[in-house]
Amino acid sequence: MRPGIRTVSALILLLSVTGVVAQTEERPLKKPEDSARECKNHQEFRKAGADELILPAISWGNNPQEGEYRREVERLLKLEIQNVNTAILDVVSKHKELIKLYPELKRYQEIVLEDNPGAWRDGLLVNSKKVLSLHYAETGEIDCIVLDSMIRGVNKYELWTRKIMRLYYPSIQTLQLETRTHNLRMLESLENTSPEVQLKALRLVFQNLRTALYSMDMLIAAYYDRRNKRNEWQINL
Repeated sequence: MRPGIRTVSALILLLSVTGVVAQTEERPLKKPEDSARECKNHQEFRKAGADELILPAISWGNNPQEGEYRREVERLLKLEIQNVNTAILDVVSKHKELIKLYPELKRYQEIVLEDNPGAWRDGLLVNSKKVLSLHYAETGEIDCIVLDSMIRGVNKYELWTRKIMRLYYPSIQTLQLETRTHNLRMLESLENTSPEVQLKALRLVFQNLRTALYSMDMLIAAYYDRRNKRNEWQINL
């Protein structure tokens, strides 16, 4: 074998061994890089359990005929809270599978739900991004969920809106709502909004948790796909 060929062969072997060593090294735990995706108000927004319903008297009028409507709304709210709780438990179960392959995701994971570089909305060209952040306790249970949505003008960069929803589990109904623009910052708690708004918010959270569950499945499938093809280059003679 000529010296040049021996050198190339040795280099390929070195790179393959280095790759194996790198894969076995323990990677640092993921942490949120954006402070807006952190959860810092547990005591303020963790007010109820996953099966409890909070409805301030201000949510309703004084019309006696509202009784039937109120009972139906309460039923729907309890159903949506239950759906969100079920979706969270499914995510926790999938997370236990995921961290066997990606241990760095033990305490925190970000899932990009939408990343649109450009679309027309109300006559303005904007880009948008939606990210779901999952915070886990040391026990592996969900601690907090952050749904972060950003819309920014492409040609008018100063025009932007960021909407953040934080769910401090197990209190599902008391979502923290935060809205930011270039000149505004608003904070609210979901249980202080109308029952109709609460229903819409809970359904949105449920839908995005289901999307996150699918993304976690795809991440697991991608790991096994890479593993199965890891040594394929060695048989390409």
